[in-house]
Amino acid sequence: MQKDKRNILILVIVIVIIIIVSYFMFTSGTTGNIKASIEKLSAQSGDYNVSDLPVIDFVVNSSGEKYVNTDVAITVNASSKYKIDKLYYSYDLEHFKEVKDDLDDTEITSKIVFSDTMNEKVYIIAENEKGYRSYAYETLVKIDKENPKVKVSKDGNDVVIKASDNNELKYIQYSSDGVNWTDEETSGEEITMTKENFDYKYVRVVDMVGNISKEVKVK
Repeated sequence: MQKDKRNILILVIVIVIIIIVSYFMFTSGTTGNIKASIEKLSAQSGDYNVSDLPVIDFVVNSSGEKYVNTDVAITVNASSKYKIDKLYYSYDLEHFKEVKDDLDDTEITSKIVFSDTMNEKVYIIAENEKGYRSYAYETLVKIDKENPKVKVSKDGNDVVIKASDNNELKYIQYSSDGVNWTDEETSGEEITMTKENFDYKYVRVVDMVGNISKEVKVK
């Protein structure tokens, strides 16, 4: 009997603790913050049934979320019990840009093309005719179309070759005729070398995604 009383007392204490913690979470705004986070991901506020929301079924990223030096196409496939009539993307889940496409069906396929040099998380959201929005789908767009730079200068009797890139260099290339090039692997965003014991007239650099600098004559 005494053991039962002790168990009941422990249960009562646990319930009281849960009530107190819940009260402080509510008054401190923690509950509201959790709800706000969920609503931010779905871009939806107010009361709604999950079944009302569109669903982004899958997304195909042409770059595989890796750095490329070409345009990146994001193909979005989404469905809803109501017709989907809008598609948005955002870099911060705060500011959304509508995708220009002719959408008006319960199952849609749409393409978003990115062309500029960038390294961004992209959030995609579908909206149906009732105004309900899907949860955000996250993918990466990493485009590097900037050519690396190379500069040749003199420091006393030395010829100094400096190369740089906004991302990372992969090769420095040498040539005697400006047509046939010899590769030498390198790494880093910036390198500095001096001309020592090689008979080349031209130099250029290549970055990790294949962008090539202008060739520079080594005097």
